Amino acid sequence: MRTRRAIHAAALRVVQEHGFDKATVDMISTEAGVSPRTFLNYFPNKEAAVLLGPPDEVASALTAEFAATGATHPQDVFAAVTREIVRDLAENPPPREEMLAAFELTRNHPVLLAALSARFECFQRSIAEVVAQRLGRQPEDEMPTLIATVAVSAVRMGIQRWVTADTPSDAADSPAPHVEHCAELLGIDLARDAVTTWP
Repeated sequence: MRTRRAIHAAALRVVQEHGFDKATVDMISTEAGVSPRTFLNYFPNKEAAVLLGPPDEVASALTAEFAATGATHPQDVFAAVTREIVRDLAENPPPREEMLAAFELTRNHPVLLAALSARFECFQRSIAEVVAQRLGRQPEDEMPTLIATVAVSAVRMGIQRWVTADTPSDAADSPAPHVEHCAELLGIDLARDAVTTWP
């Protein structure tokens, strides 16, 4: 995680100094103090390094224990998977200023916006696979896909609200409270173990 974030920070510095179009993997690797091969172990290209995006480790952490245990009601599963993502965000919060810089870059570079969307779609598919295991369904089935879509949407909106917060009280050290708020807007209390009220 530390190396991944160091490369991300280096990518932002290189892009801010030289511009996105002129930035290269070699330049970013040199700035980060790693080899291009090490860079590619963490990111497939410079777009991914600039954006960072949700780490694969979050989905990987939702392993057999999550998939095999607990309630299977859709609302409870949504709460459980979102709770795990929030926990990771609280324990490993992304640097807010770096996230803000990356978000601003997406406004001027459509390729970065497309890459960010693709990264979240990949993350969503990973979440759907874990949810499907817990529900005993296929990842492409409607319910796992829907739960993953709503959960990742709440995460994405929460992060965006955190990054663009105007007041210090809203710009907390972690986006976790903002994601929790997004879940609450859907009637989900992440502090509860069972919240089955949906039909």
